[in-house]
Amino acid sequence: MRYELPDSARAVLRALATAGPATRPALGDALGLSKPTMSTVIAELTRLDLVAEQGSSRGATGRSAVVYSLAATAGHVLGVDVGATRVRVSAHNIDGQQLASAEQRVSQRRHNVTPASVRAATDLVAKVRAKIGDTAGPLRDVVVATPTVPSHDVGDSLLVDGVEGLPTALGLPDDVPVIVENNVNCAAIAEHRTGAARDQSLFAYLQVGVKIGAGVVIDGKLLRGAHGAGGEVTWMPFPWSSSVAPRRGELEDYLGSDALMQRAHEAWPTAAGPAPTDAEALFAAAGRGDAAARRLVDAHSRDIARLVVGVMSVVDPGLVVLGGGVGQNPLVLPEVRRVVRALAWNTEITTGALGEQATVLGAVHVAISRALDRIA
Repeated sequence: MRYELPDSARAVLRALATAGPATRPALGDALGLSKPTMSTVIAELTRLDLVAEQGSSRGATGRSAVVYSLAATAGHVLGVDVGATRVRVSAHNIDGQQLASAEQRVSQRRHNVTPASVRAATDLVAKVRAKIGDTAGPLRDVVVATPTVPSHDVGDSLLVDGVEGLPTALGLPDDVPVIVENNVNCAAIAEHRTGAARDQSLFAYLQVGVKIGAGVVIDGKLLRGAHGAGGEVTWMPFPWSSSVAPRRGELEDYLGSDALMQRAHEAWPTAAGPAPTDAEALFAAAGRGDAAARRLVDAHSRDIARLVVGVMSVVDPGLVVLGGGVGQNPLVLPEVRRVVRALAWNTEITTGALGEQATVLGAVHVAISRALDRIA
């Protein structure tokens, strides 16, 4: 629902949603609104159940002022992360406060969206909505993050099988807007808003795990590209060789966790005992000082560094944030930094601050932004 609000009321609503509770004088000063205008705006937003009183604040002069925040009835959003190994759902008020969350592990798979992951997403959405009940106002927006290009920016030719049916499969009311967004884009947005890249005007987020991908933020905005495929590093030609022809998606096949573990099994010394069964076990062994595991981790880190240099050479970011199940592991960072300095220039490189929650939190941020655009 879009309200017929004057610009002043929209500005106040956005300020409370993004900056948190505030008094009328503080809002008026920040937004350049007069006292009479603020009185009229607060009265109208309160009447619409969008704003509510939240205690009072005493200033330096000793006078108290009422503190206002978004009302609980202003509404909420859902972020849904349909990942390679887990499905996560998180509900937040439109001022960003979390209301409820749930997650479920799903079988690792080559394809992005399977019937099992769709069922998990549907069940978790229903579970989270049941936790909230009717206390959080209307559900205003839902963003589903998946390993695909965004559904609202590109044609069906670039969508992954199963993704286009997700909005309908979730069983939400027909009047609730639902979109599919790229999972790496979501993680980049989250790291930019509240994580390792907070306040960075130009940075690149690189996810390395079961799959790979990149999200690039320029002048504080996500780079989407002409076809919505900005950051789709999986389509870089690989290998770049005079004797081997590149194959579509080969870079992801090489850098993804499945290929890493295949190389680990092939190279694992018989005398070292059974090879690790997955990337988590491999990195744990390397962390304990296992020489064979550490050699494999360092080699993989060097490959990640070369991809980082490829991204740097195009956009020259001031910061590169590594994420994903493999990329965020602290064992990766030192070798990536060393190789990047050797091949390019000394750019700041760090790991994400939001861990496995980055994607679902990014989906929430996108949903809140869309909801505010609709309300205000």
